[in-house]
Amino acid sequence: MVAPWHHLTPRRAPQQHSSASGSECGTSSLLPMTDFIKYKNWYRMEGADDKDHFRDLELIRERCSARNKNRGRNGEEAGGTRPMPVCVIKGHTNDVTSVDFSGRSLLATGSLDKSVRVYKWQIGDKFVEVSYSPLLGHTYGVNSVNFSPFGSKLASASIDGSTIIWDVKSGERLCSLLPASEAAVRVCAFSPNSALLATGGDDDMAGIWDVSTLSLLRRMCGDESTVTSLSFTPDSCYLATGSSGGELRVWDARYGHSVPLAVKAEAHDLGVSSIHFSPSIGKENTGTLGKQYLLASGGQDTELHLWVVEIGSQVLGGDSTPSITLHHSLQGHCAPIMSVRFSANGSFLASASGDKTVRLWDPIKQIPLGVLEGHKRYVTSCAFSDDGVLVAAGSGDRVVNVWRVDGATTGGQSSTSTTDTVRKLHVRFPSHRLRENTRVIDWNCEDVCEWLVEQGLAEYSHNFRSHVIDGRELLSVTDDVLENKLGVDALGHRNKILRLIHRCQESQTKKEASNEPPSEFLCPITQELICDPVLCADGFTYERVAMEAWLASGKRTSPMTNEKLAHLVLTPNRTLRTLIQKYREDNI
Repeated sequence: MVAPWHHLTPRRAPQQHSSASGSECGTSSLLPMTDFIKYKNWYRMEGADDKDHFRDLELIRERCSARNKNRGRNGEEAGGTRPMPVCVIKGHTNDVTSVDFSGRSLLATGSLDKSVRVYKWQIGDKFVEVSYSPLLGHTYGVNSVNFSPFGSKLASASIDGSTIIWDVKSGERLCSLLPASEAAVRVCAFSPNSALLATGGDDDMAGIWDVSTLSLLRRMCGDESTVTSLSFTPDSCYLATGSSGGELRVWDARYGHSVPLAVKAEAHDLGVSSIHFSPSIGKENTGTLGKQYLLASGGQDTELHLWVVEIGSQVLGGDSTPSITLHHSLQGHCAPIMSVRFSANGSFLASASGDKTVRLWDPIKQIPLGVLEGHKRYVTSCAFSDDGVLVAAGSGDRVVNVWRVDGATTGGQSSTSTTDTVRKLHVRFPSHRLRENTRVIDWNCEDVCEWLVEQGLAEYSHNFRSHVIDGRELLSVTDDVLENKLGVDALGHRNKILRLIHRCQESQTKKEASNEPPSEFLCPITQELICDPVLCADGFTYERVAMEAWLASGKRTSPMTNEKLAHLVLTPNRTLRTLIQKYREDNI
């Protein structure tokens, strides 16, 4: 029987320490996977032989499997005590105004001290400042920092009126974007396809720039109020802006329209502070059925709102006019909300506030998940790492705190919650693609009616609705029921409906039979679906935590080939991660 990991024994007691970069990492009396990695210098595998390659693989596999089953347990075992930051970064000499992640490997911070600092993640959730940091080029305070989706560029917006794009690899300044007004720039954001960069500021206008040509494509003017926030939809088609006057506006990001597609006046009484679109809703191309997006906004009125932004919907003869509709308000903060951010998979929403806290929410269930404390002054910004494991926040106390999400949420959501989120979503935000990914038996009455419309049988949707025919009832209808109860008199239409029902059942059966994930999606060590894929020097992709444990145990060979590794750098495999996320949404 394989020995459990409690056979790890200390060589000497670990002491708290601070890195040279100004980051401080907390300790714990427990010894979960993260602490084993963090204190790898003090632990060894008792009785383990370096040549026993497969035995060590089994040890790591066993521990990783247990960790996946008990994710979130740390937060529950704490007995309600507040979650502590795993890392505290001190480097700025003035208020930290903005933070942003690139993957989990890089963290950028902007400050009123005119600098941008970049930190690199290390094993044990430590952050060490990179060699070219700080980035100096602004003459006044920095208001916003944002990595490009592919992580090759970093944009920073400043009170001096400029937006600088930096090369992430070298730290060199690639260009400075200067609008004609030279007014302070409050916010900047790359589009998800990395082709566009949007800026907004005190000139009451938002601008969209072409990243490849560095040319200003268009400027959009709302009312006479500062553009305080902006966010692209996940498909990069539209841009939403929030202003100090309290208005939300949605613009077409692809074409040169100077008139907003939709406006929501008085979205927040005292002004909009921050907005962000959910990255997981609205990615699909739904064709003539239009698109729906989920937008979060925070304001000076202490309110956190969730909005449904609908563009061009024609479902069941509905109004095709773009709209911004309030879906839900989340209560908890007692001071202005200064930043809102979704996680990359849309499972979590973070809000940072002047009440010195960051709150985590489930945006679908609309429930609070945890409160992160530790800052001594107002919290200006927050951001999730791409894998959703870490959340960072900057504050007026000049400090950046980093927490682990699994230790901060009371619910202990697992990585599979993304799929549950998407499935529950269609009840409130009906979408053609989301219904296709749901079993027929789980359709509600509106799903059935939409399906009839798409099949050219819209004249029967009223009868189906009046008889409350949902997916379960649809599967049991017969020719007699269609003719005598649901008013489908035409024999051809009855046969068509029955054929379509049979086809849907066959399609669902085939889909469930092919649910086995491709071998490329499984970690060679854990043999489980990868959550955070990293590419190793041996050319294989592994689960990050499993490979980190392998290296932390002192191994310098490939888990697959047992050959010596050329280097120990773990590179995020973003392409595979996107494919796995798509597989999860479609199949799990």
